[in-house]
Amino acid sequence: HYKREMAENISNPALESIYERALKAGATGGKISGAGGGGYMFFYCPGNTRHKVIEVLNKNGGQVQEYEFTKTGLKTWEI
Repeated sequence: HYKREMAENISNPALESIYERALKAGATGGKISGAGGGGYMFFYCPGNTRHKVIEVLNKNGGQVQEYEFTKTGLKTWEI
């Protein structure tokens, strides 16, 4: 939330709504990543909350992608 206070254009009401819904579904935190209007939101979903968070994201215009961290950085692929 601190970064949003410094720069209004980091987020928008639609992203804020998705973020809040993901938290209500069980995510304990999240982060917006990327630039130029085409980026990602990452969420931390402890335990078995992941499936509910994915359901909420899909219902609200999200496109969920699996990813993993590697020694060379982040790798992602489209499902």
